[in-house]
Order: sequence, then structure tokens, then C-alpha cells
Amino acid sequence: MKSQVKRQDSRGGAAMLTLFVRSVLLFISAVVAMRLMGKREIGQLQPYELVVVIMIAELAATPISDVGSPLLYGILPMAALVICQGIISWLCMVSDKFRTMMCGQPTVLIRDGVICEKQLREMSVTLTDLMEDLRIGGVMDPAEVGMAVLETGGQVTVFPKAEHRPLSPGDMGMQPDREGLPLTLIMDGKVQRQNLSRGQLSEAWLTGQLRELGYAHPAEVFFMCVNTQGLLMVQGKGRVEMQTRQVFPAERARW
Repeated sequence: MKSQVKRQDSRGGAAMLTLFVRSVLLFISAVVAMRLMGKREIGQLQPYELVVVIMIAELAATPISDVGSPLLYGILPMAALVICQGIISWLCMVSDKFRTMMCGQPTVLIRDGVICEKQLREMSVTLTDLMEDLRIGGVMDPAEVGMAVLETGGQVTVFPKAEHRPLSPGDMGMQPDREGLPLTLIMDGKVQRQNLSRGQLSEAWLTGQLRELGYAHPAEVFFMCVNTQGLLMVQGKGRVEMQTRQVFPAERARW
């Protein structure tokens, strides 16, 4: 009798250990699958990405609850979903029509202080939700909104009317220095030749700047750009500091 009890206890302990190990392995598999999908918050997921997330959670739960089913029954479908997600993401990048079909288009919810009732109903957005999004955007009154747009990821972007925006240097008669997007010259060791042409810069000039900063080859550079103030910024691979130097006057930066 005692031997039977011991045998049952040992079987129960082995089953619990098996369940624990399976849970850990499936958890790791689900985390890896989510990491392979890329970095996004839940509120930024496109509809097809949200479906993948829900299905991965379901696939991970099934082998945990059914100890008799092989682990591969949960892991292989997860891998298939991640591959499908990658293919769809790639198609969305290369085809605007496919992206519109899968993700939809941004929808205007408020225009010139007037709430677009038809669009609200089409997008199933309640007035309570809209007012909450306005408060998150720093606006209390819909009449102060120039435009509110429901993005494809589900967020609402709020643009206040000009008269309700904070004062800018131009409003105060000031003339700040020209600003614009920096021109990326090297990314992960690869020279961005198209941007060199945009900035009317030569590869010889680029090589000279690198040598003066102690780099023998562009492959040694992780990131390099020049801003509209003529300031060159360089970060080498494996380095934790950004090197800067003035390479030409702001008037020269026209791109």
C-alpha cells in the first residue's frame, strides 16, 4: 500500500515538473516570437499583427493545458505565424495598395473644430473615447482642434488650431537658425551615396572627414550625419560617444 502511494506521489511530482518545464519552454517560445515581430506597443499594432499576437497566446496555452500533446504542436504554428507576419509586413512596405487593404487609412475625426459624426460611427469611436484622446493630446475643447486624425494603429493624433498653439519664435518676431532633417551619410558602415548627392558632397570629402576623426574606412562607423547647421556627428562601431565637428557654415546646408 505504501509503495503504491509513493509511486503515485512520484508520478504526480513528475507530471508537475513536466508541466512546469513545458510552461517555461512555451513562454520562451512566445517571447521569442513576439520579439521577432519587432518593437511595438499593443496600441500601435496593426489589425493583422494583433491577430497574430492573440493566436500566439492561444497556441502557447493549448500545449500547457494538454500535457499529452507534443510541444512542437505549439511551437511550429508559432513559427508559421511569425513567418506570415514577416511576409505581410514586407508586402505592406513594397505595396501601398496591399498596406491599405491590410491596415486601412488614417481617418479625420475632427476638422476645423467640427466633429465628423459619420467617420466616428464608421470607426466605432464613441464621443467619450474621442474626448479622452483629446485630453491626452493636451486639448480640452473640440472647438480648439484644427484636425484630429485616427491613425491606422488606433492612436488619435490631435493638431490644435493655430490660435491655440503655443507661441513660436516666429510669433514673437524672432528669427531662429534654419532647422531641417539631418543628412545621414553612413549607416552601420554603409555609405549613403544618395544623401551625399543631395548634399552635394563627394566621397573624397567624406573620406577626408573620417580620417581627421581617426577612422580609416566607413565600415568602422556606426552612424554619421550632418545637420542643417553644418555640424558633423559621428559615432564609431563599439563606441559610446558621439564625435562632433563644424564642417561648413549653415548657409551651405541646402537639402
